[in-house]
Amino acid sequence: MKLEPAKSIEKGDSSNTTLITFNGHSGTHIDAPNHFCGRALTVSETLKPENIIEGAVCIDIPKTGDRPVIPEDIKPYIHEIKDTEALFIRTGSGDIRDADPDTYATVHPWIHPDVPDYLREICPELRFFGLDAISVSVPSFRQEGRECHRNFLCKSPEIMLIEDLNLSSPELLEQSWRLRFYPVIFDRIDGVPVLVFAEFYE
Repeated sequence: MKLEPAKSIEKGDSSNTTLITFNGHSGTHIDAPNHFCGRALTVSETLKPENIIEGAVCIDIPKTGDRPVIPEDIKPYIHEIKDTEALFIRTGSGDIRDADPDTYATVHPWIHPDVPDYLREICPELRFFGLDAISVSVPSFRQEGRECHRNFLCKSPEIMLIEDLNLSSPELLEQSWRLRFYPVIFDRIDGVPVLVFAEFYE
């Protein structure tokens, strides 16, 4: 993200204003199908200004380094995730986000390309998938990462990706919860930062 002065009182302008420039996939963000599927659906065509999903589920699949999450890792959780529209995987990668941002961004767990179709089979209502890594793709397995993105976003039904999440709260694993998320910019674009909240049921 870049912050540049657009106007400056010190330079004779009547006010201070700042130009903010950032990538649509900065920080916690959502990937719309258009990100990898050509002229596919965009953010404003797939989301609402406020998005509320009941019964979101987070599961714990610890991974280190650039090891992938594979279907066999998810299989033990079939019964608790089978009806969800939103599934999140905590790998533990988020634990180093602030302490070691370079490793977090380049050597992190990723999602194997076989996972999207497996999830469609066992979770027919699934529409959102997220994890606590910067992406479902990692630089050391770039081609597999592209394939994974396409398998999530370009097949029917589309499963949109929410990446770079904070899933550190133990409560996320203890129950299902209400997912709320809000696109920072609501337009016909391929991806956008989102504000994401977990609301726990009483």
